[in-house]
Amino acid sequence: MLGKEHHRAKLTTRSRLTLRLAYCVLFFLWMIALPSATQAHELRPAIVELTYSISQTELQDKGLGIDALVNLESLIAGIEPEHDNTDLSQNAGVYKQLRSLDENRLRSEFELFRERFVSAIQITDSNGNNVELKFESIDIPSVGNTDVPRDSRIKLYAELKPGTSALRWQWSDAFGEVIVRANNETGPLDFAILLSPGQQTDLIQFTKPTKQSRWHNLANYIVIGFEHILPKGLDHILFIVGLFLLTTKWQSLAVQATVFTLAHSITLALGATGVLRISPSVVEPLIALSIVVICIENLFFSRLGKWRIAIVFVFGLLHGLGFASVLDDVGHDSTNFLIALVGFNLGVELGQLTVVAICLFTVGFWFSRKSYYKKLITRPASGLIGLVGLYWFVQRAFF
Repeated sequence: MLGKEHHRAKLTTRSRLTLRLAYCVLFFLWMIALPSATQAHELRPAIVELTYSISQTELQDKGLGIDALVNLESLIAGIEPEHDNTDLSQNAGVYKQLRSLDENRLRSEFELFRERFVSAIQITDSNGNNVELKFESIDIPSVGNTDVPRDSRIKLYAELKPGTSALRWQWSDAFGEVIVRANNETGPLDFAILLSPGQQTDLIQFTKPTKQSRWHNLANYIVIGFEHILPKGLDHILFIVGLFLLTTKWQSLAVQATVFTLAHSITLALGATGVLRISPSVVEPLIALSIVVICIENLFFSRLGKWRIAIVFVFGLLHGLGFASVLDDVGHDSTNFLIALVGFNLGVELGQLTVVAICLFTVGFWFSRKSYYKKLITRPASGLIGLVGLYWFVQRAFF
């Protein structure tokens, strides 16, 4: 008995030493990567400002200005809307080539793309009639640092028929998510919303307060939050799967899920309101690193400890910052911002619970009590997921 206990103690000591060595290596890699980390791969929603005005000329009664701040290269390259990272797209090579073009050459590429861009936008009045759009101008910044996305500004204009003061906005689902804001001649209206790819706004009233349905907006942001886990949040999915692999007990999973939710809710709120700002160039590599750490824990330990809860909380804070950038540009002064924050967070949580449920029904309920579970499922799966996380870390930090 004493021999067995001594052997187990020796194994535990060896595991802890190996674990500490692994953490030191990861920390060393992070310190090397930090100075060169960039946000080149992040794909954020486009921002569209709709400005309603009354013209002073006799020929024009009313007009609508459309000011779109877009990642032009990603639109031309056809980066698929299910990705929030350009490197995950099969068109990543085309995107990188476009990103290296100076403003004049990119303008030439846009001229070939312009008709498609304008036709992809649909603005309709209260009767469902389409409003004709006209291209006005495009402002493309200089090429600058090719490791950082550049935002080009495209302006369109629409002449409106007399009596037209309420409109709906929509653009092609191929263009991805978009934040739509509304203004009139007196200033910004209380309308700002994040739309899923291809989604249409409610009717925007430009001459009187627009009444947005709170329940409709809540449901909208729940869907968007869910989509940022399934299918877009592959790194978040692998983190959740990593948590699941160490223990399949409902109680343990519930504790980890609660702690993780609490943590990412805190930083999601702080980040989205602008109280806490940390560059994605720092957050995204750390999220990848969090996957590696969880998988290392799975390889060297067989049960959930108190230290695991602390780790889950810390990494939950990181993942919340990863989501915060999505809501950052919606508009903090909008009365619907709190609804957006709550709805998005609920959607994220539903997405995470769905991942856990899939793991339980496909693996946990069938194999978790088998004697070979740790050896043939937990360790191999953790090793594979950890390698993916390490690959993402190197990719996000160095390239």
